[in-house]
Amino acid sequence: MVSEGFVPWHRPSPLLTAIGGFSRHPDDPLRAGFTVEGPKMNARGLLHGGVIATIGDVVIGHALAVQTDPPARLVTINLSCDLLGTAREGEWVDITVTPTRVGRKLASGTATFTTRRVIANVTGLFMPVPA
Repeated sequence: MVSEGFVPWHRPSPLLTAIGGFSRHPDDPLRAGFTVEGPKMNARGLLHGGVIATIGDVVIGHALAVQTDPPARLVTINLSCDLLGTAREGEWVDITVTPTRVGRKLASGTATFTTRRVIANVTGLFMPVPA
């Protein structure tokens, strides 16, 4: 299930392929989301915290990269994840990224994951790398 206004996001990564698809908003690089299903779940049938951290890393990095022209090539140098709730199988998780800094040497931002309420905040610090 893809929420209205979102389209599948194809990112070339073996890890992302393994955990299953997620979606992006075509008109807003700061929005993404996914449906909780299969490999995104833990043994209790809930969204896995490691999946939140992984997808948070990807969406923050992308959102920060496209803030510059041309888009920056960024690598993660620090990531923190505050798990505040959970989501169950079949639920749509909406992600909104808030860039906090986009500089020449560092970029940072926070991804907020919500269902009916905030379930997680992932904060990332990134460093540009040469092409």
